[in-house]
Amino acid sequence: MRFCLAVPTYWTHLGGQGEEEVIYDHPTPLDADGTLCRFLDSTQKLTDANSPVVVVAAAAAQSLQAAVEQRVRNLLINHPQSRPPLLFSYSHLEKLQLYCRQQGHADFSGLLSLSGYAAVRNLTLVLANLLGADVMVSLDDDEIIADPQFLARITDDFSTLAKDYEMFGLAGLYETPQGEILAAEPTGDWVIFWPKIRWMNEALAELAATGSHLKLTPLALGGNMAVGASLYRFLPFDPAVTRGEDIDYVINARMFQVPFFLDRDLRVVHDPPAKPHPLWLRLRQDLHRFWYTRQKLLAQDFPMVPSLVTPGELMPYPGNFLTDDLEIRAYRAHTALALEYLALGQAAEANQTLLNLSVLHVTTPGKSAFRAYLDMVMHWRRLQAWLAQPEVREDAVRALWS
Repeated sequence: MRFCLAVPTYWTHLGGQGEEEVIYDHPTPLDADGTLCRFLDSTQKLTDANSPVVVVAAAAAQSLQAAVEQRVRNLLINHPQSRPPLLFSYSHLEKLQLYCRQQGHADFSGLLSLSGYAAVRNLTLVLANLLGADVMVSLDDDEIIADPQFLARITDDFSTLAKDYEMFGLAGLYETPQGEILAAEPTGDWVIFWPKIRWMNEALAELAATGSHLKLTPLALGGNMAVGASLYRFLPFDPAVTRGEDIDYVINARMFQVPFFLDRDLRVVHDPPAKPHPLWLRLRQDLHRFWYTRQKLLAQDFPMVPSLVTPGELMPYPGNFLTDDLEIRAYRAHTALALEYLALGQAAEANQTLLNLSVLHVTTPGKSAFRAYLDMVMHWRRLQAWLAQPEVREDAVRALWS
């Protein structure tokens, strides 16, 4: 089985100070070393030494694009690996878009972007296709692959699942350096109305419980996912989702009757730096993702998709954030957090918290969002089918990395 290990890496201004046009959880400042080299070192222990590793470098602001590409290129040059990774960044994106135009497929260029989590993940699907991978393994640069048999586990899982399913996705777990799989829950009155971590922990605990090591899952973690060629050519991530693109992908797959399974023994060590953004901004991103996904679920239409997904089959997480009470839950949580900010004398933060609620009124209407995604799916399948042709694949790879 031929793998492609795809690892996005996100970068921001020197010292982490500067306006960001795209919000990533913890982008690395340009004057920091970050965690990418640590991750790459961990891949050297894998038993499959022939699978390509692709580093996809993205910037939090357009003005940083050239600097980010050069910074990551220098890191890779100065930290040589026995398994040298391929770099894909802005110059490569321009080459790929140019190649599409030169071949009479200018319409495909709009599917290729380095702006936002979902767009970057889509590029990893494209690159896996160009490299002829049977399976694309989605990872993140703040991880450590501690298990040398990591890819062997994926091989075994794919062999097992392929006996019963023509198409499927696979997910694994994160664990802390201390071996824990559950995240620490935040405190504050606002959490009463927005218990995201508690519900996520409940879901993960259930998936990790005794019984079959492979269980049907309502969620996946983008830094520990594996999708086969049939799936990555069939379905893209939805670029309208600003974060939570991994779980949204699982939901979209269900719409097309493609199940995801989680292997509780397929684990990576997740050791990220602290998140630099204020709580109100992280909450804004969460509200957008859940509200958008809920609108998309409400707009589902048979037979445009063969299976209508309900929040009930996604319980406890993300399903609890996709029900009828999401709006009132959002109002209560944001009001409580704004009051906490005011009690600390932080009026500007309180105001920003309440401004989050405008998401409920400006998000793309459900029908439009749903149909836009379905249009993209059809376009995506054409792109990936074209890139999968051997002569096209060879020409495109030569154009990118000659």
